[in-house]
Amino acid sequence: MQHHKFEKKLFIGGLSASTTEEQIKSYFSRFANIEKCSIILDKHTGRSRCFGFIIVSKKSSISKILSTKHVIDTKKLEIKPAFPKEKIVRYSGSRKIFVGGLLPEITTSELTNYFSQYGHIEDSIVMKDRASGKARGFGFVTFEKEESAENVMKNYENHFLRGKWIECKRAVAKDKMNLDSGFNESVQSSPGPRKLSVNNEEYTEELCKSLIEFILDEE
Repeated sequence: MQHHKFEKKLFIGGLSASTTEEQIKSYFSRFANIEKCSIILDKHTGRSRCFGFIIVSKKSSISKILSTKHVIDTKKLEIKPAFPKEKIVRYSGSRKIFVGGLLPEITTSELTNYFSQYGHIEDSIVMKDRASGKARGFGFVTFEKEESAENVMKNYENHFLRGKWIECKRAVAKDKMNLDSGFNESVQSSPGPRKLSVNNEEYTEELCKSLIEFILDEE
């Protein structure tokens, strides 16, 4: 039952701070029967974190919701499937996690300090642009034990750094793919019609997305 529950769960981001659960449920009821709706609140202030989750009664409703643009209280929403927790079992051999949605000022030290509550950390890094030195908004944390990474994923909805929710996903284990030695260099030296240009912001963004897709198994 738990498995099917997460297949029908959607992340709702970009909400107005004043939007209520009743509004969200009423709005999405146009597209599906909503079993549950929740807005994540700040533990200290009780205010909305401007994102939440809905669970629909039928899995078939998911594609209809995802194929439509949604606006509540003049805010354009970000809708995507919630992380299916069954992937925790599938990737049980991985001690490495991807961390996305980081604020530009987040440092590797801060990343390490936050995730150290889950166990000893072997390595962590906030990825930066090689040319500008600016943070890319994502990073990686490798724990000494698989159990630590698993506990991070179990707490998926409640990870915040400097008041902003961050998204954690399992990264492919090193025995499947070794990307520790410079993805940028391998792309730059590989044959193909496009080469890395430090002045091409569009391609820099494309490279960033490719790196994420390359490391994460989204099957």
